[in-house]
Parts: sequence; C-alpha cells; structure tokens
Amino acid sequence: YHQVITRPMDLGSVKRRLHAVAYESRQKVAEDIRLVFTNAMLYNPPLNPVHKAAEELLALFEQSFKGLQDSTGHNDQVNLEQWTPSDIEPSQTLQPKGLARTVSTVEDEVAPPFKEPTSSSADAASATLSQDAILFQDPLTLGLSKHSSRLPPFSPHACGTCKGRTCQMCHQGCLLHEPALMVCHGVHCEGARLRKGSVYYVSADGHRHYCQRCYSSLSPVLPGTSEDDPCRYKQDLLKRLNNEEIVEQWLNCSNCDGGVHSICAMHNGFVHDDSEYLCLECEDKLAVHQITPPPLVSSTEAGGYTFVSGSEVPVSIVSLGIFERNSLTADSLPDCAVSSFIQAKVGKRMQRVPNADKTITVRVVSDSSRHFSVPDVVRRHFRMATKNDEIVNPPSQVHYRQKAITLFQKIDGLDVCIFCMYAQEYDGDDQYDETDAKRHVASTHDKRVYIAYIDSVEHFRPRECRTEVYQEILVSYLATARERGYHTAHIWACPPSRGNSFVFWNHPSSQRTPNRERLINWYHGALNRAITCGVVTDVKSLFESNFESIINDEEGQDLDLDRKQGRVICPPLLDGDFWIDEAVRVHSVSLARYIKVRASTDVCVWNVTPLKSSELDPCPALQIATLVKDRIMTHPSSAPFRRPVNAAAMKLKNYHKIVTKPMDLGTIHAQCMIGEYHELRQVVDDVELMVANAKRFNPVGHYVHIQADEVLALFYQELSSLIKIWESRLGSTRDGTHCQAWEAFAKMSMSLNKTLDLSPNSNSEPASVFIEDDRSSDGSRSLNSSVTSMPGSPMSSMQFSKVSSGSSEKHSNDTSSLDKGRRRVANSQGRGRGRGRRAPMKKPPTKLDLLSDGPDAIMQSMVGDDLWLLDKRNPTPSGPTSKAAKRRQSSSSSCNDAVSSIDEPPAKRRRQSWVGEEVSEAVRRLRTSFFVCSLLPRPSMSDAEQQKLREFRDYVSEYNLDKSNPPTMAPSIGDARHALLEFSQYRHFEFDTLRRAKYSTTMLIYHLKNSDAPGVVPFCGCCNQVIHEVRWHKVKKTAERRRITKFMKHTPPDPAFKQEELCASCHATHNEREEFIPIPVSMKLGQT
Repeated sequence: YHQVITRPMDLGSVKRRLHAVAYESRQKVAEDIRLVFTNAMLYNPPLNPVHKAAEELLALFEQSFKGLQDSTGHNDQVNLEQWTPSDIEPSQTLQPKGLARTVSTVEDEVAPPFKEPTSSSADAASATLSQDAILFQDPLTLGLSKHSSRLPPFSPHACGTCKGRTCQMCHQGCLLHEPALMVCHGVHCEGARLRKGSVYYVSADGHRHYCQRCYSSLSPVLPGTSEDDPCRYKQDLLKRLNNEEIVEQWLNCSNCDGGVHSICAMHNGFVHDDSEYLCLECEDKLAVHQITPPPLVSSTEAGGYTFVSGSEVPVSIVSLGIFERNSLTADSLPDCAVSSFIQAKVGKRMQRVPNADKTITVRVVSDSSRHFSVPDVVRRHFRMATKNDEIVNPPSQVHYRQKAITLFQKIDGLDVCIFCMYAQEYDGDDQYDETDAKRHVASTHDKRVYIAYIDSVEHFRPRECRTEVYQEILVSYLATARERGYHTAHIWACPPSRGNSFVFWNHPSSQRTPNRERLINWYHGALNRAITCGVVTDVKSLFESNFESIINDEEGQDLDLDRKQGRVICPPLLDGDFWIDEAVRVHSVSLARYIKVRASTDVCVWNVTPLKSSELDPCPALQIATLVKDRIMTHPSSAPFRRPVNAAAMKLKNYHKIVTKPMDLGTIHAQCMIGEYHELRQVVDDVELMVANAKRFNPVGHYVHIQADEVLALFYQELSSLIKIWESRLGSTRDGTHCQAWEAFAKMSMSLNKTLDLSPNSNSEPASVFIEDDRSSDGSRSLNSSVTSMPGSPMSSMQFSKVSSGSSEKHSNDTSSLDKGRRRVANSQGRGRGRGRRAPMKKPPTKLDLLSDGPDAIMQSMVGDDLWLLDKRNPTPSGPTSKAAKRRQSSSSSCNDAVSSIDEPPAKRRRQSWVGEEVSEAVRRLRTSFFVCSLLPRPSMSDAEQQKLREFRDYVSEYNLDKSNPPTMAPSIGDARHALLEFSQYRHFEFDTLRRAKYSTTMLIYHLKNSDAPGVVPFCGCCNQVIHEVRWHKVKKTAERRRITKFMKHTPPDPAFKQEELCASCHATHNEREEFIPIPVSMKLGQT
C-alpha cells in the first residue's frame, strides 16, 4: 500500500487538523480532502466499491466547495464588497449588503453593524460539509450519473420550516439547535447525560430524570434531597423518548418569500415584527429606505480593533470599511474598579501581539446578594469554632455576594463572550438561631472568597495567549479581593462531565473537556502566577487546613468528644462545596442501609428471653437499637411498622396529606445506630409518633390500629426491662412512683460516645460483637466500610462462641494451614517486584520552596504527607483477571480469612463524629482538588516574603480601592448561574460556532441593558400567563429521512412545526399531553 500511496490521508486526520486550526487556508483543507479520495481511487480498481464511493464523494465535495467559494469569495481574504455601508435608520446601525432588516423599527433594536464573514477557513469547511442541506442533496443535481450511485439517493431535505431553501447569508439549509440538557439522576449514571434516542423517565416537575437502567432499580418511593424537595413516586414518572429535533427559526420575506436564518439576521423575535420583514434585495428594489447616512466617527479615531475570523492578528475596523455605530457592545455595559483593573492586567499579558489588548473588554455583569440554607445534617454533626470552645450550631443561612466577571472580545466587529467566572464573597454576615451566640464565633469564617465556576469557549484569539489571559483574570481578581480585606480564597478543581455546561450553553464540538489532572495543572499555573505577583502567600489543601485535625482526633481517641457532643469543627461554609454534599450523601446512605434491617415479610423469631447485662453493648444508643431490632421488630405485630409506608405501592394517595411526619421502627433503629438522637426522650417521642400516625390514618377496629397499640405496649415493656438493668448498675434516680421508669432516664444521652459500665467484672468482654464489613469483589476492604457493635443478636452470639471456643480437634487440624497462611501473608507483604526481592524504599522528596519552585512546590504542598497521590498508577489494586489467578485466590481464601480473623487488629467502634470522619476521608482522597489560598502576609516574614509583599504593592498600584464598589445594578439574568443556563437553553443562545456565539452575546448584552425586556420569562401559549415552576415544552420528533425509489410516491413536506410552551393547568387539559416534556423554570418575573 505504501509503495502505491506515498502520502496517506484520511478524513479523521483532516478533522483533527481542523479542530487544531493547523490549516493556513481553506485551499489547504481542500487539497487534503481531495487527496483522501484520489488515494482511494488510485489504489482500488475502477469496479471496486471503494473506488466508486470515492468518486461519488469527490464529486459531492467539489460541488459543495464551489458553493462555499461562491458565497464567500474565491480567496481566503474578506470580501470587502459585502462590507460597504448601507442605508440606515435613526434607531439602526450601519448594515452591510446582504443583511436583511425589518421595516418596522424599535427602540434600541438589536442589529449588527455589519455582516459577519465566514467563521474561519477551518470552521467554514467543516461546518459546510456537516449540514443537512449538503448531505441530503440529490446526487442527480450534482452532475452525477444515475448509475454511479450504489444506493438510491436521499430525498432532498425540505421541511415546513426551510421549504427546501438555503439561507441568503450563510448559504446553508436547516440547522439544528441542541435540545435542553437532561442528565440521569440515578445511582448508576451519577449525572451522566442521557443518550440521544434512548428512553428515559422524568418527574412531573422536571427536576429528576432517569435512564432505563437506573429506572429499573428505583424504589417505589423517591425521597427528596432536602426539606424543600418533595417526595416522589416511581409510578408517577413520565416515560419519554429523547429524540427531540429543534430547527433554527427562519425569516420569510413578505415580498419575494426568500428565507434567511433568524440568527444570521440578528433577529429578536420578541422585539421585531416578523410579518413586515423584507430582505435586502427587495428593500433596494422597492426603495423603502433612501436616507443619506450622517457622518460618523470612525473606529480608527476611537481606537477600535477587531480580529477577523481565521486570523491571529487584529486589524482596525475601519480598514475593513466598517463604520461603527452599535449600542449593543460590551463597552456600553457599566464599568467598575474591579473590571477596569482586571482589563488592564489582561491587556498587559497580551502586549506581545500588537493591538490585541484593544479587542478585549472585561465587565462585572452581575453583583448580587445571595444566600443558601445549611443542611440539617451539617448543623447536627458540626459545630462552629468559638473563642471559649462552646458548642454553637452552624448558621441556618449563609449570606454572600456573587460576582459574574466576563471577558468579551471583538471578532469581526462584534463582541463575543469568551470567558465567565462566578466568584462568591463571604463577609461573615450569617443568620444564626436565637439560642446561638454569634459573637463567640471565631473570625476564621468571616472574610473569604470562593471561585465557584469558571467556563470558557475556544473562540479566543490569539490562541497562544488564551491560557495566560484566563489565569490573569483569576490572579487579578484575587488581588482585588485581598485589597478589599478578604483573608482566604477557596478553589475546587471540578471538571464538568462531557456534554454538560457550567455557564455557556453548548460548547464547540472541537473544544476538549479537561479531565481532573489537566484542570489541577491549570490551577497550579494560575496559583504560581499569583505567588509570583505576591497575591497569594500560602497554598494548602482543604484537608490539611480543616479536616486533618479530625483524623488526628480519631487516631488519638480524643476523650473530650463527649463534652463536645461528638461534633467536629465546621469547615468554611461555601455554597455548592463538595464536603457539604458529601456529608448529606454519607448520612443518607447510612440511614438507608440501617432502615432496611428487617422487611415486613421477614419471618422472625420473637426473642422472649430476658435481657442480660452481659449481652448489652456499653453504648445506650446501641442498646436501644438492639432492643428495637431484636425484641420489637421480631414481634408479629410489628410487621406494618418495620419500614416506611409505601404509599405508592399501596395506592394511598392521601397518606402524606394526613400523615405529615411519617415514622417507622426501621427509621428509629437507623437513627439510633448513627447517633441522631440526643437523649432517650426523643426516641420515645418517635415511637409514640409512629403509633399516633397509624391510629390517625386507620380507623378504630382496623388491624393496623390494633397492632399499633400492641407495639407501643411491647416497647414500654422491653424498655422497662432495660431501665431495670440501668437502675441496678447505675442506681435509681426516680423521685417517686408516680412516673414511669423510663422518665427517670429521659435525659440519658444517646450519643455513640456515651458508654455505661454494666458488667460487674470490668475485665469481662462483651458476649457478642456483630461486625459489618463491606468488602469489594476482590476481597479488599472498602473505604466506606462501617463497624458497629451489635450485642444481643442470637446469630452474633453463636458466631462469637464458635470463634472463641472452637474444638481442639479442629484447631489442631487447621494449625498447618494457618501457619502456611501466615507465611504467605508475611511473604506477600515483604516482597516487592521480582522473586525474593524487597521493594526499594523511596526517599522522601526534597522540600521545595513555595515562593520560588513553581507548580511543583504547589503540588507538594497540596499532597502533604499523602505521597501516594503522586503515583499516577492506580493505588487501589485491581482484582484477579485470569482464571488461574482467581483459582489461586479461591484456594487461599479460607486460610487467609482465618489468619485475618486472628492477626488483624480489632475494628474501631463508630463514634458520634462519624459523619465528619467519613467526610474527612473523602476529602483526603481528593485533597489535590481543593485549594485554600492565604491572602494575608505572615506576621514574621523572611526577606523573600518581604520582597513578594513589595511586588504585590506594585501589582495593585493601579487599583483604585475608593471606586471598588460597582454602580447599582438592576437584577439581571446573570445573577444566578443555573438560571442563566436555563435562560440560554430556552432562547437557544448557543456558543458551539462563532456565528451563534456572536448572536448569543449580542442578545445577552441586550437583556443585560434592558432588564425588563420581554423574552426572559416563558409565557403560556394558551392562556398567555407567566409560567411558574415548570413549563411543558412540546417536542418535535426527529424526522425520518428515507431514500427515493421508483416505487415511492412524492410526499409533500411536513407543515412547519409550531413551538408550544404551556403552563401546568393548560397542559392538564391538552389532548396531546404525551408530546410535552416538563422543564423547570427558575427565572421569576420580578427577578429581571
């Protein structure tokens, strides 16, 4: 092959080079594409199918490439004939020939100052070849013979929207929008995007989506993630197919019926009148506008520069024949001291490219006051750091200010939004409960900033300055934060999943999504720049600064935890931070695991033997848990109360309306196991609540009503037996006989750290220990394994007696195997790679200087003592892959288990601070992703640190602190990131191509300047009312493209699809409800 083909080429290589912008002109692209097909025709004989296919594709490409040259000019230079000024109106800007306009004018109308040229030589070729207008043309119209095609030709694309036409500006047919983003919330997918063409299930409020795989494993009842999140039922989920096709809207000329894309014409459907639209050719013929343009100030006098598509060198706008008169520019947005300082610093980083700094604009498009509610799990298991070491609950609400900092760049004379960063500024103005003393809270949580989200699109030019510019925006913002008195900066390096978006909707397909390692390296470069400029004085991991002390207390068995109610110091509270969500997750997982301890259909043996103090765990909370599990839940009358009521399966539609606070024995047992109760009285209150709920919902005489009384009597009976043991060991505290026995111990602590000495002999061991050990499939211990002492269980007592009092005969038979197992374990632990050789000990790395050793020093500081994180290999050993390895593991499993049962140290008991400990372990595994940057100089500084302080003063010398506060900004669409993303999806403001990025940026600037403009909040198409909470969107299914045969009849194109948005009430009465999908609405009418 290589003797015949001396220069191989394929379309995949062409695509990769296009994405990398490696072509200098479109002629180079065409040469490589022709080379692909000529090579195939050269190597394969004429009758070969590959030769025929290459011949057809080459003819198709030549026809398409000729149309591209006719539309944009034969050369790669900009066609200046399309940039000549046109007639203008008082409220319009100068427009080029070929740009259509509406006859009616509106105040501050959205219109471009010129027609945009082709996106780039690479993008134009790749975009043109990928459109339906070319791919589905009839080969007969391209000059191909009828017999040259091996397959019947596709029918020409002609739908009710495009009517078989091509746009007069971009010369393309129907273009598709990206449908609304939908991710799976199931346990198997973990936020992965739903595949196109797949079946999925969605809740009626549009907040939850599940793929087919995750749907099959769902429970009948889907609990909410928070108090505001309602409970859902599996049977109420709606089944839909993810095959939506959204076509770009067209504008039809009222005179000649010509068509043009709304995006190409910069048309705002909520402002412009579609019925009186005229294309420019008809406008010239009818001589509608014959106004002499007034003299304008050129862009050269104003110093305006722009990048041209496909070029890396900026040019003056006036050199292209463009006279700028456009009110919808980034310069027209309000400026502040922060944005001016960032823009000046970014401009200096671009000075190596002449005039490139004159093409950028930095603005703070949003500065709003926000707050978030702290989850109850965090408030119950963490405490604030106080001066007097008092127990103060975390605040119920945390207030902060959120800034949205954006970078605009002029490309083809229009501003394109390139970069956006959401930063949260916390001043310590939090909302505490009345019982908590806020004045005692230490100031460590007061002044901090959090880099919440960073997103960008790859349209920035020049490309070699892109990383430096983005990092300079982050560094210069941290400098302004330090000048305004903030002490620390927090960063979480969390890459988005493929296809998901943080800020910009629909990124370019050629833009790579960074993985975690690449993103961490990017932040290392940014922080190194911040250290070089003296902005950041120290960099640590969140684990080292806030969580390492929790691990140290766990290893040292801190005896003071009981006085602190088992709570650990609360790390900084940040909206959307990892550790808060992780705390909620580990708590819900543990609660769900213990709730399912017994099912209602389990056949249990009721334990009627009296309680013995020797069989009880020293912890009162675990004693109550054992009592509920082994002595109450085993009773036949407890069957309806063992698990939460499945109202969906039992078809009890009004259950949650009558019973507002459900309770069951499984939940009570689980909350005892994880230490959710503070004292015994709360346990008794929940048992009484469970009985009251059952008697309230079920009438008198119902079997559940009767069994509820029996369970309550049984609970008091068993509790009295336990109280007698407490009294006999601890002494009676009752002051009279009028109260029940348990009321004397109503304030008994239910903390997992509380222990009672119930054994008469202090040296005696518990009679039974039940160990839950989660192991993975390869036998290695899981990171989330939990060990809990569970006395009183008959099975655990039996197992303990078998291990402790095994027969001597069995012991003698197993001696040899145990010795072999010990030797095998010792050898496996002592040997390294190779036979009989030990693994060489690694020398500790040399301590690097953070101020001078660059990103490597930052990485070393982030890793700390966990040097295993520096090993890029997988630290967790994988299971055996070959059959021989599996047989060896199976043959040695018995002796290894026996050895581990004797040689392994005893497992640790779960403490009251288990939530903080498990969150600490999770943060430790990802410690390199959580940056804590100090912005304050140290009290005692070295000479190098004093030099950095002087460099910082020089760096911020241009920042005017007196004008740091921006002007009062009205609520805008950028105040909430998720609302902005939702708004972009609703209006199809996409950034996948430069053509759409220009349109989307112009429209966003329009809405930023006109907060009360229509088009932000969806309206119902039936009742014309504002849609709240959820909108029902009509889905257009993907059209079927069929090939033409001589037996097929000509079918007219389908009528134009009419988009519909309905409110909940109108959707309930609609005849075709199955064609709509629910989409949540976050934007409110008074918000903008």
